[in-house]
Formats: sequence, structure tokens, C-alpha cells
Amino acid sequence: MRPLKWITLLTVATVLQTAAIPLYAKDLVVEEQAFLKTYSGKSRQFVEEQLGKPLKKETAVKPQNADQILQEKGASADGKGQQIEMWYYRGKIQYAPNKFFNAAELTFAEDKCVNITFANKK
Repeated sequence: MRPLKWITLLTVATVLQTAAIPLYAKDLVVEEQAFLKTYSGKSRQFVEEQLGKPLKKETAVKPQNADQILQEKGASADGKGQQIEMWYYRGKIQYAPNKFFNAAELTFAEDKCVNITFANKK
């Protein structure tokens, strides 16, 4: 093959390979209160636009006897299941001078961020 064809093939292969790599979350570097104010109550779309795709997503599972327990307590078990999803990000979230969390969990219900938890995970 001619050198020009090799260069073209290598360029195309590199572009295709780069396009296939998903855009994952960037490492956060932020203060705790600023993070809470920015993302509390926001939509999944807003969070993903700002932070990128999470490192991991999990969906909450309703316990098997949840409806029975709710009825025993006098609460209504209307059968309307909300999808609750947790998104996980890593980063450097400062909560005090020289003290940082290294992980954030954002919990979404009905497409809104309803809870944010910070932790130090290995």
C-alpha cells in the first residue's frame, strides 16, 4: 500500500476509536455547599450536562413486602411506582479547610435530584 493510504487508514481508525469512547464524568473539584446549591432539585438532564455521565448508575428496588407494611402503618400503597435512581461521581468535595470527600451520590426521583450524599470511598 502507498504511504498516503496508510496515513488515511490510521487517521480514520483513530477518529472512529475516539468517537466510540463515552464521555464520563469529570473529576469534581468543588465546595460542599456550592455543590448542594447547584444540583439540589435539578433534573437528570441538567446534572448530566454539567457533570457528564456518572461513573455508575443504580436503580432502587422496592422491598418485597413494602405494600403490606405501608397498609399496616395506615399509609396508602397506591401502586404508583416512582423510579428512583442513584448516580455516582468521584471528585474532591471540600467540606472544611484541608478536608475533602471523594465521592458524591445523587438520588433522583421523578427526574429531580432529591438527595445528595457525600462519602469517602476507597
